[in-house]
Amino acid sequence: MSENFLKKIREEKKIGQSELAQKIGVSKQLLSGFENGRSGISNEVLKKISEVLEISPDAILTGKSSRPFDEDGRKKLTAAMSLAFKIYGDQFDKETLIKIATETYGFAVDFDLAKNELSKNKLKNSLEEKIIAGLAAKCFLDSITVE
Repeated sequence: MSENFLKKIREEKKIGQSELAQKIGVSKQLLSGFENGRSGISNEVLKKISEVLEISPDAILTGKSSRPFDEDGRKKLTAAMSLAFKIYGDQFDKETLIKIATETYGFAVDFDLAKNELSKNKLKNSLEEKIIAGLAAKCFLDSITVE
């Protein structure tokens, strides 16, 4: 999983990991795994965290916003989850699909925050470069697993 900002936000709000886990009904280990990039979390858990901390999910995922989670954000996150499961549902496990969806959501937020066409084109070019790097990494991993 890519970096997230849950630990920083949680500490700024002076809420311990155990306290947050209890408030949202999950284990401390689940939160720890997410904060440390070892695992993803579901859309439902992300929504609960954002409600308890009174921030938007994109603040947790990207560190770029502290707006409360609104209907538009929920729709974007739901769309990202649906897209990830539709395109890759038969190729990856649920945890990987959630990671893909959270990254997709972050890209959608970044795209919406782009001020003009030049900014949007720069983001598109950056994403195309990431695709190439990701495919190259997959080729390499596939080649060393085959050996």
